[in-house]
Amino acid sequence: MKNKIYKIGGILLASIPLLFACEDAVELATPNVASPVLVVVDGSNFPSDSDVAVTAKFMELDKSGILDNNVGIDSIPVSDLQISVFVNQTEEVSTAVTDGEGEAMLNISWQELGLEVPGSGDQVRLEFTGSHKNIPFRKYHTVRVE
Repeated sequence: MKNKIYKIGGILLASIPLLFACEDAVELATPNVASPVLVVVDGSNFPSDSDVAVTAKFMELDKSGILDNNVGIDSIPVSDLQISVFVNQTEEVSTAVTDGEGEAMLNISWQELGLEVPGSGDQVRLEFTGSHKNIPFRKYHTVRVE
């Protein structure tokens, strides 16, 4: 009988912290906001003896016709958008402004991307960043040495 009381008491005592350990989260630590633009990046494999030439197209999605199957979602190029390109999250290697068709061209050497002697299989992660309608965005893209 004594052992049974001790076991039940132990189980109750162990379960008390579980009842008070949960707390409702009011907000996320980092807000989850949809990107204001769609970014399509072209160009990923380049020879070691040539420059890296990447084209990025920035489009705003017009969802006003989403419920109409004849209209759908429309992609509108974003012109005059200031873009910064980073490597290693903190090193800005280039800036660009999108043209009338929403395109920005990045022409840069492997040395400027941090690869002094690029070898086959080496890769660098680029980060295209900007802000559209006061909402910041970031797009990652990896380029590789052939």
